[in-house]
Amino acid sequence: MVRPRCLPGATRRSGRRRPRPAAAVGGGLARRACVLALLPWLAGCHPLLGEHRVPAGVSVVLPVRGGGACRVHEGGDALRVEPGDSPPVYVEATRAGRGVVRCENGDIALVVAPIARLTVKGPGVIKGDVELEVEALTARGEPFDLDLVSSRSVAWSHPDFLAVNPPRCGHMAAVCSGFLGNGIRVRAYPLHERWGEGDIVVRVGHARASLRVVAPRER
Repeated sequence: MVRPRCLPGATRRSGRRRPRPAAAVGGGLARRACVLALLPWLAGCHPLLGEHRVPAGVSVVLPVRGGGACRVHEGGDALRVEPGDSPPVYVEATRAGRGVVRCENGDIALVVAPIARLTVKGPGVIKGDVELEVEALTARGEPFDLDLVSSRSVAWSHPDFLAVNPPRCGHMAAVCSGFLGNGIRVRAYPLHERWGEGDIVVRVGHARASLRVVAPRER
């Protein structure tokens, strides 16, 4: 039997491949994962932090996770960003369309559409402390992300026999101070020794809705 001979200076290799150490395999997988995670940034793309449906004609407060300074990246006809280097970042949703705002930590997409139906949800008879909530829908019946609407784009009016205030903090008052919402949810209750019938009205941007309520004399 003739065995193959190696040339002078060459190293004989076995036909079997030695198994790679587990640490080396794990390290290789970790390196691949890091490279895949960096690919969007290397390609000049930002991660999409979310897409939100907002009403036309309102001011929107971007989620804090977007980071500091932001600018309109796409859809300048539908959006306008107020200058600022730190949160909160305000965006004016000027007209229907889709736009992308580029922030330090990624992109935030906003789909702007007119409000087709605005409703104040709550009881018609108010005898005590009750909660009122605004619901807004598109022409297709899709809900808007009203929690992003700035409080300066929401306005309430009510009869003089009622008080309408932000939600209560309860025992968490020290914690939730300053985080009482944007006016989409409020509480209403009859004032002492007052009664009557009238309309509670809310305006969100260009849209308006009302709820007819009664505060009975005997309660």
